[in-house]
Amino acid sequence: MPSVTFLGPLYETPMRDKKDSWVRGKEVEVTHEWLKANRRFLPPNKFRIVEEEPTSAEESNVPDESWNRKDIVSWLKEAGVQMGSGYLTKPAALMLVEKHLNEGSLQ
Repeated sequence: MPSVTFLGPLYETPMRDKKDSWVRGKEVEVTHEWLKANRRFLPPNKFRIVEEEPTSAEESNVPDESWNRKDIVSWLKEAGVQMGSGYLTKPAALMLVEKHLNEGSLQ
């Protein structure tokens, strides 16, 4: 199971989805599903994440929140997804990935 450790700067801070608090230096085991859903709320300068299995990007080679924008755009180009001519933000790129994957499953 993955674990998350709060690094500070405060001694404790409330958990986003629980009535408990993160305590500095205390390691908390979490599920892979919880980590995937909440990773964006755990900045690396305040939280240390230790995973026992590879991230979803390494497992399935499908972009998710852990990917950077440049890599997501490269994946979309390789998949032949039309992106338009304007600047594509990371959330918009992830929406295109989801749309592309959902359209592929319907065919």
